[in-house]
Amino acid sequence: MSSPAQRIAGALTVRAFTAEDSAAVADVMNAVSVETGGALELPPGAIENVVRGEVLDPSKDTRLVCDPNGRVVAVALVRLPPDGGSRVTLSGAVLPTRRGTGIGRMLLSWQLARAAARHQELAPGVDWTAQLDAGADDAPALRLYERMGFDPERYFFEMSTATSADVGGPGVPGMQILPFDGREWEVYAAHQSAFDGSWGFQRRTFESWAALTVQADTFLPDLALVAVSDGRVVGYLLPYADAPDAFYIGQMGTVAEWRRRGVASALLAEVLRSAHRRGYATAALETDATSPEGAPRVYQKLGFAVDRRVVVYCRPLPHRESSL
Repeated sequence: MSSPAQRIAGALTVRAFTAEDSAAVADVMNAVSVETGGALELPPGAIENVVRGEVLDPSKDTRLVCDPNGRVVAVALVRLPPDGGSRVTLSGAVLPTRRGTGIGRMLLSWQLARAAARHQELAPGVDWTAQLDAGADDAPALRLYERMGFDPERYFFEMSTATSADVGGPGVPGMQILPFDGREWEVYAAHQSAFDGSWGFQRRTFESWAALTVQADTFLPDLALVAVSDGRVVGYLLPYADAPDAFYIGQMGTVAEWRRRGVASALLAEVLRSAHRRGYATAALETDATSPEGAPRVYQKLGFAVDRRVVVYCRPLPHRESSL
């Protein structure tokens, strides 16, 4: 598909993403989420942040399908791994009313070709994996993925709960829950420590990590929390704007030596109380369904319920050994 626009079947056109498209792209992705049982609502700022932080060149690595009136009806993004990483994420969606017309297959074929081209350009001697996801009950998407050579690899839960002033949380001896208060570097170090070796985790430089988290337009620093012991950050919770009266817990973790002491429960209880005081009605998060730390059970004890199961599909990208 060429840029800036190419006409395809049914008077549809294909072009690259621009900054003005964030709201339209969010609408398409939210429509698919709702159709398949999801409760999360991506704001336009979340789309802007992903494109800015993980798409190398929007003119080459994004495609939107538009109807004759210019309305975006489908989207495809190729989100590259950080330096030294190996997982390229293929994000995409087709409006439910446009499914079954071949748009999804066309866009996924383009994404695979584009990801392979970036692979050869950036890391030809390293194995890369392409990954994408969908609701576990989204049969049309799952059939397409399997036809295109993807296999299911991991399941996640999207969960939500109401905020409340009465949420009880455990006290953790030797630890305090404090406001985030600009502790970017400390939280970055704790995050790398907490998730190193976890499924799908890719280490990032501070600059790359910060652009996607604490420097994102949707980050809510006034709700962010850290767990501190002897002046060291041993746990953290980073929230982001979702719907107008909801927020999304994007990153939460505990360093290894402080796990299973109630740190996560204490952080969650405090943010649910604090968010309620600030007028937020709902909190949402996503967690690994097979978390070795039993994260889903921790969340359920604090009132979180599963809204949707999500399955991640993966397939290797072909590569050639470098001639150097």
